Amino acid sequence: MASASLAALAPRLALLAAVAAAVVAASSCIDESCSAEGDASGLLQLARDRIDATALQGRGKSESTFPMALAQLQERAVDSRGEHVHPELASKRQEFTQALAQTGSNQSWDGRCPGFEVHPLVPAQTAPLVPIQPGNLKYLWWGDMPTQQPFEQLQELNKNLTPVEYPDWVPENLTRLRMGQTDAKTAIDMMYKATKVDGNFDKIPKKLRGVMWMKGNAIPEILMVFQYGMWSDSQKTLVVPTAPFNWAWPAGKPKDAPFGGAMYCEDQSCGITTSLVQTILARSFSFDFLEAGDKSTTNNKMKKAYMQTGTFGNLTEAEDLGKLIPGILKLPVPSDTFNGAFTLEEEPGSNDGSSWKRTCYWGLKQVGSCAFLEFGSYQLVKVMDGDGKPVQPYYDQFLKYMGDIPVMMWSGWKDEATKAAVKKDFKEFISVCGTTGECGAVR
Repeated sequence: MASASLAALAPRLALLAAVAAAVVAASSCIDESCSAEGDASGLLQLARDRIDATALQGRGKSESTFPMALAQLQERAVDSRGEHVHPELASKRQEFTQALAQTGSNQSWDGRCPGFEVHPLVPAQTAPLVPIQPGNLKYLWWGDMPTQQPFEQLQELNKNLTPVEYPDWVPENLTRLRMGQTDAKTAIDMMYKATKVDGNFDKIPKKLRGVMWMKGNAIPEILMVFQYGMWSDSQKTLVVPTAPFNWAWPAGKPKDAPFGGAMYCEDQSCGITTSLVQTILARSFSFDFLEAGDKSTTNNKMKKAYMQTGTFGNLTEAEDLGKLIPGILKLPVPSDTFNGAFTLEEEPGSNDGSSWKRTCYWGLKQVGSCAFLEFGSYQLVKVMDGDGKPVQPYYDQFLKYMGDIPVMMWSGWKDEATKAAVKKDFKEFISVCGTTGECGAVR
């Protein structure tokens, strides 16, 4: 794409540039230079001041990339309220610091990794899907899903939601992604209905259908679904794009939130911030049951999967999950110090996919590809099955856990014209990614 064409895209690309710069600002606030910028709005203003307008207009992008890190803004907001670090978080910070101190030593695993081996980011585990995807597309996001969610159904569901107003610091273009909230019980039912799409649902393995609770997740996100995505039976791989009603965030802090609710807020702000990390980058999640589990395509029991994520559903290059750790634990180290390996492992006693462990392993890139420290793992349990029926005891446990705290979801767009406009913007940005070789992946 010619530079003139890229310049013409500048107004649309600006919707992401502000977020990119916000991430850079948040990442740089380890030192004392940002101590005065305590809240999210101040941080975002600082970020906007750092946008390189010349780079944006000349090449259609800012000098910064788009890492998976709006959560860092959230953490800065938590710090600004003077909340104390949870003892377990402090303990993990010390554990990672000790690992850093041993980086220069000759660590050896005797050929066996005590955690999980980090898989290559390039090519991503989803790269084999490109030739078999309609049109040989290299990205799979909500706009390119072969079977779209019925717009009329999304509109009907929206009628029963309370609209969520974005904070003032969110750029206007981003507010085109409509957010709504409701009680926990209704949210489960809505998520199931909105993602049970004819022509897609029957292709998803039965054990992956239904609505899942991220039980024990320290990040303020609570529900998700696998059942709206692309399943490759030959590769035993599922790709789940971020889409309306397939993810949910809390509009407050549950009484028993993990780590004392250190990453949660009493209001909607932490949930909204975390939601933007996914929605504006159209992040996809892939689960490869073939490489992580039984290598046989004819006898794969789907007990274990390796997980990767892709910006705008990038199927050829995965994001570097290790870049999350310095921000989460506030370690004053370069962002590319760590690597990460996430897995999905069915637990003993699980009834056809009712209970999984979503592990998070971390390692040091200087040591090698072994992610040997486990931190942030949680249970992924089914609260509603593939037939739309509650799964006990998890259904009742979730309702009790949430209490009267509402559940927020990305619920679509106000009308079809807005959906078309957002889709066009995303497609144009993805085309810029293909031209420049940068799509904001966390590398």
